[in-house]
Amino acid sequence: MISCGPAAPGKDRRPIEHGDSPCGQLMDRYLLVMTACVDPSRGEYRLNRADPTIRLEDYKTALRFWLNLPDKRIRNILFIENSNYPLDSLESIAKQENPLEKNVEFISLDCNWYPPGGHYGYAELRMLDLGLQQSRLRKSTTHMIKVSGRFKFPSLTRLLDHLPAEFDAVADARAWLTLGKRLERPYVTTQIILFAHDFYRSYLQDCYHELELGGEESHMEVIYYRKLAELSASNKVIFRFPCNVSPVGFPAHRDRSYTHPSQVMINGIRAIVRQVLPNWWI
Repeated sequence: MISCGPAAPGKDRRPIEHGDSPCGQLMDRYLLVMTACVDPSRGEYRLNRADPTIRLEDYKTALRFWLNLPDKRIRNILFIENSNYPLDSLESIAKQENPLEKNVEFISLDCNWYPPGGHYGYAELRMLDLGLQQSRLRKSTTHMIKVSGRFKFPSLTRLLDHLPAEFDAVADARAWLTLGKRLERPYVTTQIILFAHDFYRSYLQDCYHELELGGEESHMEVIYYRKLAELSASNKVIFRFPCNVSPVGFPAHRDRSYTHPSQVMINGIRAIVRQVLPNWWI
């Protein structure tokens, strides 16, 4: 365990690994990174879905989904948790319910903290940085697919099928309210976002420090958009998914699931717009 907030430091805990080691001469392309906070009670930001018991079940459901996903590109999974919650039940699932023998690594941290008045995105970005720095699986892969750990993404395979052979970052941007009105602060969604490891390490690592400054850019989604926009001229950055990759599960800030009829309708509109108006990022 690593203490990275104001709490007293604990003893170091090495990552727990299950499955065959991928270490060898050949590098795997993707590392699926599940970010998690089972117990958000220490954070100032109030969440609707805050019960650790319920959230743990969400993570179990999502982990089972990824373990059973037949896509051979998703064979390395890194689970990072930032509230120092016991992960025994998840480790058991990785051991006993892993029919495709995927490589699964668990990293437990104690860093569910962010500046007073700030957003929980700070804690997520910091967790991501610290977890990646410890990860064994990161060293044997070239790219990461960062997902919010409570969600399933059934369309991920389709997205990967449509991506170019080489990229530095792939995000799904939101920049327009209507055809004639642009958002004051464009952003990228971060439930799922992809990076080359080298690109992330060079340009995005430690960017959570910018959230300490407060001001208008108080959310990780806005910070990421600005940074990627600045880097897009000299790097291979994609700002629009070629297809919808909608999450399945319950968001933390409301009780209505992502499969609610109203959300399904919005997703359908977005799917049509991607085809007929690809430069209208809604």
